[in-house]
Parts: sequence; structure tokens; C-alpha cells
Amino acid sequence: MKTRRRVRVRASLALGILLVLAFAAVALAAPLLAPPQSEDPYVIPRDGFSTVPKPPRPGHPLGTLEGQSDIFYGLVWGTRVAFRLGLIITVGRALIGVLLGLISGYYGGLIDATLMRFTDAFLAFPLMAAAMVMLVIFGDILNALPSGGRLLMSSRIEMVLIVSLILFGWMAYARLIRGNVLAEREKEYVQAAHAVGVKNGRIMVRHLLPNVTHGLFVLLASDVGAMVVFVAAFSFMGFGATAQSELRADWGQMLSLARNWIIGGSPSNPFEFWYTYVPVSAAIVLFSIGWNLVGDGLRDALDPRLR
Repeated sequence: MKTRRRVRVRASLALGILLVLAFAAVALAAPLLAPPQSEDPYVIPRDGFSTVPKPPRPGHPLGTLEGQSDIFYGLVWGTRVAFRLGLIITVGRALIGVLLGLISGYYGGLIDATLMRFTDAFLAFPLMAAAMVMLVIFGDILNALPSGGRLLMSSRIEMVLIVSLILFGWMAYARLIRGNVLAEREKEYVQAAHAVGVKNGRIMVRHLLPNVTHGLFVLLASDVGAMVVFVAAFSFMGFGATAQSELRADWGQMLSLARNWIIGGSPSNPFEFWYTYVPVSAAIVLFSIGWNLVGDGLRDALDPRLR
């Protein structure tokens, strides 16, 4: 039974790593797979102005969306966007959470109580609602910019979304690290460091931090995939979408354009335009599954209670 479980855990972890590496390879090889056709490589090139999507054909292996934006190009360069957003948001959350968790767990007392109430206050805000409010508020400010500032509109809105998801998403990391620190700070090696006069900052960074990361990498891996799905959902709803004439390589925006064609064919062939949404949906699902499998595999492999 244990052998079978080990094999299953290793197989799922290996599959997750393969999926993540496959997407990483696509992201790294993006200039070779889909050579840019403008100064901004994230703007999807167009092949005409027809409002009706066209099926796969030579030069467009996955077809084109309405407005004739190339789907293959968007998928390839969208992989880079997915990695950038997922990793930046996750690392930002982890940095804030680890720092506050270390301080809270190490000092305890009033500092611990204050930081945990601060954490609870942020937990009271639903993530999606908080991010939407920030996007709406700052989106209005961005819309008030003069026309010269609109060149950076998409990147600025993306930055607001990144900051929002970091600001309202670090709490799980803080709680995890605080719990680990509480279990470690009374051990002999920490007491010995106190006895010889090692400063608190050095104890936290050099002694405690390397020993309180169990569970951290599992949370990091799972969060990357979740954040990509979250950002795609925001783009799908129209937050941060650019003008249709300059569709960017964003999986959520591509799905937003494709939603009108899910059942848009003739009565005899209602799924005629499957190529507008199936490849993009598959990319989002597989990207998320890959990171989740890595996270679950690491949890099963590293957690002694599960072993």
C-alpha cells in the first residue's frame, strides 16, 4: 500500500514538473516560436479586420479570433505573461508574509497579538472584491490621464492588479511561518544563540528562517497556478482589457473575445468555432494543474505526517 502511494505521489509530482517545464520552454522559446511583428512583442498581430474568426490554416496553426488576432501567437507570448504575473504576485506575497510571520512568532506577546489582529483584518476582505475595488478606483484615475499617458495604460492597470493581489494575499504565508517559528523558537539551538549574545535579527535570519520553511514551497507552488487563473478571470471580465485593435497576449482577454463564439456556428455545427476557446482554456487549465501537482507532490513528499 505504501509503495503504491509513493509511486502515485512521485508520478503526480513528475507530471507536474513536466507540465511546468513544458510551459517554461515555450516561454523561453517565444521569440523563435512566434517572432514578434512590432516593437511590443505582447501585442498580437492581426491578419485582416474580419469580425468572424477563421479556422486553423497555413500561417495560423490555431486559427484567428474575431479581429483576426492570431491565437497561436497569443498562447505562446501569453505563457510569458502567465509566468511573470504568477511569480511576481506569489513572491511578493511570500516576502511580506514571511517577514511578518517571523517577527510575530519570534517576539510574541503584544507584537504577536497586534500583527495577528492586523492579519485578521486583511483576511476579512474577500480577495476578489478587494482587488476589483482597487482596480475600479485606480482605473478611473488612469482613465483621467492625458492621451500621451495611455500608451502605458495596460501595464499600469496590470501593476494595480499585481499590487492588489499581493496586498490582500500575504496572510496565509504569515500564519504558516508564525506557526513554524512558535514551534522552533524554544529549541536548544535558539536558546544557545540567545545565551552567547547573538542579536535578534541574526537569530531570525540565520538560525530560524532556514528551519521554518516547511510547507512554504508547497504554498508557493500552489499559489502560482491559482494567481494565473485569478488574473485570467479579471481579464475575462474586462478589467484591464485594452482596445480590441491592440489585443495583448493575455489568456483572459483572448477568452473574453472568444466567449461569443462558444456556440456560434450553424445549427448543424454549433461548435464550429471551437478553436477560439479550446486551446486557450486548455493552456490555463494545464498551467494551473501543473503547479498544483507540484505543490501537492511536494506536500506529500516532504510532510512526515503524510509519509
